[in-house]
Amino acid sequence: MSKSKKKYFNHIIDSTLTGIGALIALSVIGLVAEEVGYMMIIAPFGATAVLLFSVPDSRFSKPINVFAGYFIATFVGFIVLHYSSGNWLSVGVGLGATIMFMHLFNVIHPPAGANYFIVIQGQFTMYSVEPIFIGLVTLVTIGIVVEKIRKSLADKCNYCP
Repeated sequence: MSKSKKKYFNHIIDSTLTGIGALIALSVIGLVAEEVGYMMIIAPFGATAVLLFSVPDSRFSKPINVFAGYFIATFVGFIVLHYSSGNWLSVGVGLGATIMFMHLFNVIHPPAGANYFIVIQGQFTMYSVEPIFIGLVTLVTIGIVVEKIRKSLADKCNYCP
């Protein structure tokens, strides 16, 4: 097999593994979200899945960034929702604070910013913490497993046919 064909074949295998991982993770999250009637969480988790499965070595894809980014966004969103009228200024102040804290603690995870908007729209209850946590654990766990499979295959034979 020529070098260019092998490279193309490797890319196809890698892309397939990435897609299968995302399919499994988001299907589990979708099932949980549908069960609790909280489908809004799919949007930021979809963006998180793109990072975890497509660029797993990015600093934005580190598990600590994922968990801490969502925690910060949810916490700041809850504070803003509880203590403000939800007007245009509170939207900007809250998201600015979310970004500032993610940057301050060096746990930047861009998709978590979308979770802030879900929270300040009044979609946040203590009941919604569980599906968010389950979703994060599911995404990160499946992301780590898929990355280990990808690296294992690459180390063994570079996806040789």
